[in-house]
Amino acid sequence: MNNVNTQQKKKTILTYIYATVIGLLIVACAVTIAVVSNNNSSKLNVGEDTPVSANTYIVPMRNYTIQKDYSGSELQYNDTLKQWEIHKAIDFVAVDDLDVLAVADGTVSNVYTNYLEGTVIEITHSNGVVSIYKSLDSDSVTVSAGDQVSAGTVIGKASDSMAQELNNGAHLHFEMTVNGVKVDPNDYLSLGEK
Repeated sequence: MNNVNTQQKKKTILTYIYATVIGLLIVACAVTIAVVSNNNSSKLNVGEDTPVSANTYIVPMRNYTIQKDYSGSELQYNDTLKQWEIHKAIDFVAVDDLDVLAVADGTVSNVYTNYLEGTVIEITHSNGVVSIYKSLDSDSVTVSAGDQVSAGTVIGKASDSMAQELNNGAHLHFEMTVNGVKVDPNDYLSLGEK
C-alpha cells in the first residue's frame, strides 16, 4: 500500500511539473509573439502622413486565381520540396493571360535570374515599398533596372521557372516588402473575396 501511495505522489508531482513547464512555455511564446508583433509594427510603419491603402495598388495579373495565399506563421505544404513551410507571398495563376503587371508606379530596381526563384523583377515604389515578381519567363521580361514603370505596365509573363515551386506550374510568386521587411500583399491589394 505504501508503495502505491509513493507512486501516486510521484505521478502527481510529475503531472504538476509537466503542467507548470507547459504553462511557462505558453506564456513565453505569448510574450515572444507580442514582442515580435510590436517590433514588426514599428518596422512596418511607413509614415504618419503617408498611409498606404489597398486601393493604391492594382493586382499583378488579370483574370487570376490565387493558387497559394500568404502565410506568415501557418505552415503550408510545398509539393515540390515535399515539406511544410511558411509562404510569405501570394501565388497567382491565370490560364488564359500570363501577363504580369506592375502593381504601382515605380522604378525597376533589380532584374535577375537564379535557379530557385526563376526570373525576378523588383520594383521600388514610394514609402519604402518594394514589389517582387518571381517565377517569370526570362524571354518575356520587358523592363531593365532603372526603368520607370506605371501601374498596369506589362513587365513579363508568369512561368514555371521557379525551381522551388516547380510543381505549381506557370504562376507568379508575388512578394512585397516595406523598408526591407516582408509584408502581406493582401494588406495592399484589393483581391476581393477569396
